[in-house]
Amino acid sequence: MSIYSVEEKINFPLKETLAILRSIDISLQVLANTQSGGVTTAFISKKAMAERLGVNPVALDKLVYQGLTSKGASGLVEGRHYCKLDPAENNTSNFLYDSAKVLADAWNSFQNYNA
Repeated sequence: MSIYSVEEKINFPLKETLAILRSIDISLQVLANTQSGGVTTAFISKKAMAERLGVNPVALDKLVYQGLTSKGASGLVEGRHYCKLDPAENNTSNFLYDSAKVLADAWNSFQNYNA
């Protein structure tokens, strides 16, 4: 048995465990946000937000771009859905996302969809 197969067997459960813990953490943040009257109590990373939505992290990049090109009419909007720690930062991996607002607006968009 090679060292790589042992490492892969260890890393796979670790990745799953980390994803589960991130999901629990986000759920607790959403509950805290609900009890605080809608005031955002915590922000999450791009990777955690993508996992929460069940999409590839690139999809968040596209939504940020859509928010910029639509001047806030659609997509993810700075100040509402995400914030930058450094105003000059343009790497979306370094943005912090408000999961409650992203999920709420995604749900509202879905409810207003006309097939």
